[in-house]
Amino acid sequence: MNSKCGIETANIITGNANNNLVKVGIENELDLVSAVVILFAAIIPAYLSLKLRGEISKITTALTTFLVLHGIYHIVRMQGLESMADGVFEPASVIALIAFGTTYLGVSQRKKKQEATGK
Repeated sequence: MNSKCGIETANIITGNANNNLVKVGIENELDLVSAVVILFAAIIPAYLSLKLRGEISKITTALTTFLVLHGIYHIVRMQGLESMADGVFEPASVIALIAFGTTYLGVSQRKKKQEATGK
């Protein structure tokens, strides 16, 4: 669409500067901020995983695992190891997120059955 008009969007934002350096600088800063925020957010479920018992502990542990793996993904990506980040830590965090969802569904189904039977 832009090529018909003869306008390159990259030149509008950065002028004729080296676009790769700008992209890398911004991505590194965003990955750092994301990693800090995600790992900071993992503190609460990690604390709850240690303090709570029973089924809810399984849920908070699964959530903590996902958050930590995703934070590590951003740290590894920030270091310039994108192939490792995208090939190892991204799939691992997706699997951890699916495990969290499965754990949540399993716990909620058991709780509904217990409420229905009155136990």
